[in-house]
Amino acid sequence: MNNLVQNFLSYIWGLRIDSLDSALNGKLEVWYSRGKYKLDSEKANYSFGALHHLFQKIFSEINLPERNLGDLLLLGLGAGSIVSILRNELHLTTHITGVDHDDLVIRLAKEYFGIDRYSGLTIIHEDAAVFVVKTDQKFDCIVIDLFHDCDVPDKFIQKSFLNHCFHHLSEKGILIFNFITANIRQKEEFEELKQNLIALGKEFKVLEPMGDNRVIIAEDFLT
Repeated sequence: MNNLVQNFLSYIWGLRIDSLDSALNGKLEVWYSRGKYKLDSEKANYSFGALHHLFQKIFSEINLPERNLGDLLLLGLGAGSIVSILRNELHLTTHITGVDHDDLVIRLAKEYFGIDRYSGLTIIHEDAAVFVVKTDQKFDCIVIDLFHDCDVPDKFIQKSFLNHCFHHLSEKGILIFNFITANIRQKEEFEELKQNLIALGKEFKVLEPMGDNRVIIAEDFLT
């Protein structure tokens, strides 16, 4: 199929380009839709679909370009939606450390989305919970986008993980935590997350940018 036909068909119904099984994330599919690639799990968009639009809204609402960020930590790299927004849309030169536990996701990010073309990006293949314990670096912004399909694994809403994340924020840093509250269990887990933040003495607000997504913004927290 030539590129012209492929691009035309992508605007009609989308084309599934690749489908692979991940030991960590189950079925992952690369689609060519409306002239662009996107990465989906069985039930959720991982990169360059709805997730992309969500973070466009969030970064705009918190005026991210005005924050003069030096280093940003992205926990849950995916195929690089957030990296693309920071570099191609906001034109930020912030150094980005992207962490992802799934080597298949990283491979797809390189093969289909060209993520390794970005300068100032360090890609780390590691469990985010392990990384925040091991690193000694401080970050001006930490973005948490850690999902297995539509669910945030329990370990990422616990006080120990959250405390490590706040420990690595710079004095005027900002933490952004993406969550989905589509069912009763997820709503209960989100409430647990908020209660754990309160127990840690953190100040935060909750944004509702689209659909069932809830995004926690924490800054000017108590140390």
